[in-house]
Amino acid sequence: MSGADVLLAAPRTGIVAGMGPELVLERLRGARNADGGYGPSPGAPSEPEPTALVAIALADKGAARWLTAHQRADGSFGVVDGPVRDEAATGLAAVAMPAGPARERALDRLEVVRGRRIGFNPAVPHDDRYRGWPWTDGTFGWVEPTARALLALRRFRPRSPRIAEGVALLRDRRSVGGGWNYGNRVVLGVELPPFAHTTAVALLGLRGLDPPLEAEGLRALARLWREEDGGVLSVATALAAFRASGWHDEVASARARLSALLDRSELQDTVADAWAAIALGPGLERLVG
Repeated sequence: MSGADVLLAAPRTGIVAGMGPELVLERLRGARNADGGYGPSPGAPSEPEPTALVAIALADKGAARWLTAHQRADGSFGVVDGPVRDEAATGLAAVAMPAGPARERALDRLEVVRGRRIGFNPAVPHDDRYRGWPWTDGTFGWVEPTARALLALRRFRPRSPRIAEGVALLRDRRSVGGGWNYGNRVVLGVELPPFAHTTAVALLGLRGLDPPLEAEGLRALARLWREEDGGVLSVATALAAFRASGWHDEVASARARLSALLDRSELQDTVADAWAAIALGPGLERLVG
């Protein structure tokens, strides 16, 4: 933990002091299901993404055990809704699980799953060489699933050739002027704007791998989070990205805004609360290594 992170942490909880941070810990602990997992909101059935994020945020061993017990045979994690098979929680789950065969199976899956090629299309220009990772099996590669895969592979498979592909996709898909939209930079001739959350998660995956691209993204994020400062998820992921990248000039203001949002928020969103706990405490080190 860096000196700046020590200043962020309170001795008793490991999370920055204040009513908001204490409230988010209380809410996360209260959201735990009887099976040890977490749903997207309290009382909802357990799912891989919120469970993985809470496991990272709180070093929750019960959540990590839930993940191990609910891993698919091919090593992936996600939810299934009819014909739609979600893949996007695999990177987060790989980070959340302890070293062992389950984590290795998740990493093996990340090595082989790829976004679908759609060929050249002037309406949606992109470099088709870089397929990245999809939200759902058999679909186009997107920014956030690619960033999540990078988080896992760079920590546990640092020689994977897929890391360079993921960085290249983020470079190709960045919005005009910096930052990231969800999947592309231009559609039907219209430049798509970047968003704080997507930009922050991309930066967490990209950290240190392409310094000029990272610096451009951080400059964009310094603007974007203030434009979108009404949501816990946007501010929390921005704070996590600033802390991880060492942009300390933005940390204090983003931290204060996040604490204020948590103090007044009545919406119990386990994913947003887990990101807030990661951003405010030592869970960030577990996320990025």
